[in-house]
Amino acid sequence: MPFKCIISAFLCFFFSQYSHSQSRIQKTFEGTINNTIPIVLTLTQAGNAVFGNVVYTKKGIPITVIGHIEEGTLFANELMADGTVTGTYSGTLKGESISGSWFAPKSNSKELKLNLKQTNSSSVAAKPLPNLTGTYFYSFGKDSGSGELKIIQNDPSKITLGFDCINGPPAYNMAMIDKTTVKLIGNQAIYENNEFGKCKLRLIFETNLVQVDYVGDAYDCGFGNAASVVGNYIKIKTGKPVFDAK
Repeated sequence: MPFKCIISAFLCFFFSQYSHSQSRIQKTFEGTINNTIPIVLTLTQAGNAVFGNVVYTKKGIPITVIGHIEEGTLFANELMADGTVTGTYSGTLKGESISGSWFAPKSNSKELKLNLKQTNSSSVAAKPLPNLTGTYFYSFGKDSGSGELKIIQNDPSKITLGFDCINGPPAYNMAMIDKTTVKLIGNQAIYENNEFGKCKLRLIFETNLVQVDYVGDAYDCGFGNAASVVGNYIKIKTGKPVFDAK
């Protein structure tokens, strides 16, 4: 291999690892849901994405939380190990508090009041990402939306991915992205396609987790009405996935 190619590959690998290893701010919030259910929410921000966990004080078991911050508002989901979404958060960040609502994605469930106060803030080192190969998933329930993301990590700077998502009733419209390869820089990857208009998605990775969102107003991706691949995914399988044939 030519010397300059070896150097190029080394720098690409070094940048991928280094950019993800920067320290981040981790914040802990304590408060209640519905003024009666005490919780402790711990979040670490990576770009616009947030990753962490919530502990219901009376149960003491941490549940994974993934989400993003948009114009001062936190949008996040609780996810079980199988991808089931057990709760959603929508809260305004103001000073050292979060106020808004919590909702369980079940039939006839109501939005409950959310009030949290920051109790701790510290700098933490971002851990190097493990191999990203696997199947990631989320589900809001049998009769609601779900999403599947398959990934094969080809090398430290490249992944192959594919999405298969569906929204809820009554339409059950689809949002799909066929197998495609994109660059991985640090803990982020960008998917871009102009076939149906301007479409650009950012994937932000944490260990076994992915947060997917549009970049700016580039959301003309050719998906079904109200369907999207945007969401919060947790890895449910570590093996090399098989992509559907086109």
